[in-house]
Amino acid sequence: MDKKKLGACAPPYAAVDAALAGKMPKSLNFADAAGLPLAGLTALQALRDELGVTAGDRVFISGGAGGAGTLAIQLAVWMGAEVATTASPRGEELVRSLGAATVVNYQKQKFKDVLSDDDGAFDLTGGQDLSDSFAILKRGAKAVSIGGLPEPANVRADFGAGPLVSTALWVAGAKIRRQARKRGVDYRFLFMHPSGPGLDPLADLVDKGELKTVTDRVFPFEQIAEGFAHLEQGHAKGKVVVQM
Repeated sequence: MDKKKLGACAPPYAAVDAALAGKMPKSLNFADAAGLPLAGLTALQALRDELGVTAGDRVFISGGAGGAGTLAIQLAVWMGAEVATTASPRGEELVRSLGAATVVNYQKQKFKDVLSDDDGAFDLTGGQDLSDSFAILKRGAKAVSIGGLPEPANVRADFGAGPLVSTALWVAGAKIRRQARKRGVDYRFLFMHPSGPGLDPLADLVDKGELKTVTDRVFPFEQIAEGFAHLEQGHAKGKVVVQM
């Protein structure tokens, strides 16, 4: 779906540019397949295109039990990386089953006190987690976030924002950029780029059994408000799906 044309929560139809559509994995039903495109492309573009993950890398992914996190862990492992993540005790079994080698219980420990010298970080949670991720990286490493503040270049390129919005974001994000520079880390905010062809390798991995979609709950359209309320609680394991 074009991120500039939101509003797909309205049955029965939504118009989508054919260039942004991909074939649904043959092995999935519609509800599970619906959880793949946004989170899957976000994870793939962060790990492959921004972090450039290669075999032998040590990668940190915050909030690994969420929708993007469950796919990011698997994709990083598929790329040959050793993955560390944060999770609650309830989510630990899930993220380990997906390939995470190190799981930090964020309710009891700070991951910056456990991890060090990682080659890259994919931040899904923002806030203090983003700041702390700089501390566990090697100098010259890169941190990519979808939980922090967008950079001015992001909003100009992806949304056509004017100078007023760009300036406001530049000021608001100054602190996090200073923290990254102080640690010698390259920081980048990621807006996922919709891509039909980009969905093809994800579908292929799913059908080969190398990538598993994790669906937390499926809500009927009539209960869409309950679905959003469940999502906003922040405890979903995998994707929350609304079925039309």
